[in-house]
Amino acid sequence: MALNETTKEILFAECKWQNKKVGIKVYDELKEKSGHVNWSNEERKEYFALFSKAGFTSGFKNEEILLYELKDINRQ
Repeated sequence: MALNETTKEILFAECKWQNKKVGIKVYDELKEKSGHVNWSNEERKEYFALFSKAGFTSGFKNEEILLYELKDINRQ
């Protein structure tokens, strides 16, 4: 988790370093966990990110989430 107190933005992220693709269930669980963070709840802008060694399933097409695979990280 990272936050910007000035802009009231908060990033929730999770890393799955395994040899299988990450599915939408991981994102759903991350969103649920974010509800337990009591910080500027009424005015914050939330962002979500997942990092995966093996990539992602096709269930993320309509979700607003940042997805990073190993190949994306290696480009930096």
